[in-house]
Amino acid sequence: MDVELLQALRTVIKEEIEPVKKDLENVKQGLENVKQELLVEIRQVKQQIIKDISTSLSQYSKNLEEYVDNKTEVLNKRVYKLEVEMERISQQ
Repeated sequence: MDVELLQALRTVIKEEIEPVKKDLENVKQGLENVKQELLVEIRQVKQQIIKDISTSLSQYSKNLEEYVDNKTEVLNKRVYKLEVEMERISQQ
């Protein structure tokens, strides 16, 4: 091939490739921006999940405590009734 023809082909190819390179750089930058946004959103979701779990555990603990308190109160009433009955029987 002629040197001038090769040079002309190189010039044409270079001119055709430059916009593609620029487009690829834009895509790369856009993907980097999306990546950063996703990381921010993931952190926010993680924080919300931790907060929700903490709230749920707190509520569960409170409910469990109330349940135990109620059962204890019922048991104490039964014991009291038995003590009263035993005292009544012992005084007869």
